[in-house]
Amino acid sequence: MSVRTLMHRGSPMGRRRERSQRSLTRSRRRHDVRHIFVTVLGQTPQIVTETLYALMVERRIPISEVFVITTRVGAQRVRRDLLDPETGQFFAFCREYGLDPGAIAFDEKHILTLTRMPISKRARPSRGVESKTNQRADLELEDIRTVEDNRCLAEQLLGIIQRLTEDPRTVVHGSIAGGRKTMSAYMLLAFTLYGRRQDRLYHVLVPEPFEHNPQFFFPPRRERVIGIGVGQVASTREARIDLAEIPFVRLRSWVLKEKRVQKTIEQQIRTVQRQLDLWAPQWESLVIDYQTRQARWGDRLLPLSGVKLALLAYFAERRADHLRHARGRKPDDLCPQCFQGFSDLDLDRYGVLYKNFVSAETQKIELGPDLFLSYRSKLNRTLAREGFPPELQIVNISTTPRNARYGLRLDPRRIRLEFLPQ
Repeated sequence: MSVRTLMHRGSPMGRRRERSQRSLTRSRRRHDVRHIFVTVLGQTPQIVTETLYALMVERRIPISEVFVITTRVGAQRVRRDLLDPETGQFFAFCREYGLDPGAIAFDEKHILTLTRMPISKRARPSRGVESKTNQRADLELEDIRTVEDNRCLAEQLLGIIQRLTEDPRTVVHGSIAGGRKTMSAYMLLAFTLYGRRQDRLYHVLVPEPFEHNPQFFFPPRRERVIGIGVGQVASTREARIDLAEIPFVRLRSWVLKEKRVQKTIEQQIRTVQRQLDLWAPQWESLVIDYQTRQARWGDRLLPLSGVKLALLAYFAERRADHLRHARGRKPDDLCPQCFQGFSDLDLDRYGVLYKNFVSAETQKIELGPDLFLSYRSKLNRTLAREGFPPELQIVNISTTPRNARYGLRLDPRRIRLEFLPQ
């Protein structure tokens, strides 16, 4: 849609002229933002006009460009049902709601037909996104059914979204409503990898009598009656268009950290996963809640209670007191506070924790060396069996049983003690 010109008022002189000029400049900057709509599509081109109706008529978003990612059969439907100058429903939609079709870039060049050609050989999208008109028809995908078809879909679709999101002056509105389920899945993945804060993803919802109905493309201003089956009709007054916004995690900054160009979708995903894995330790902490008598690792509850939880809390307290042993700082293997032999344990402090975590009815047995080793072994086996990291286990850092010293190797910055008893 063309940029509107703001008409200023007031005196042509002095400060009012300066204020008016500044207002005009700010308005022009706002309207410099271009809204682009891109959708995956199968054989139901109605999705394009239904979503445009929701965006442009109901939400007043000035879409200025439309891209359709589809197969050869889908492209034929778009040309026939939407872009025919006389009978095309895109032009009918514009006439119905007083929109200038010339202000919305949507023509043959904006039909992006999936092919077996690598993405690197296709035309660059974003004002220049276009399907190669000299592409041989037998290279265009008829459907998305094989592993090879899905590979082509993934590489080309992700490449398109990546390039559409390169211009910071655009807002990309995507739809997952059309096409095969894998097309919707890859559209969501593409927005997850390349979507920016301003970009949006939607699914259009249409009442059952009108969904995929070849006579219905958008709700008209005036009521119409259309056929919905043999001898059945429905009024367009009942045709409500709902546009559900799909939330997604934005990983663009993680993808762009890798300066080397990734050629395949698998390489891109591995790159992001590698970055996330490096930061994951900073997001998960061991939380021991003395009030609820529970311990958590991140959002997972540790399957520990009673004596085993009391032992974990004891060594967690000692580790948390020594921040100088945070990863990358002084070595901790020699620290007598973090790693202790059984004879060095502070049994008074352990007694306080024992009474906190063990119910009064079962507080009978004192902790001896054999019982300590038994509970330590059970604790470690339980955590390993449930897939918790080795850093949560009580380890022996000594190479000989006689000089055994026990403790946690967990970074002390990742230990939180809540409602600590004195």
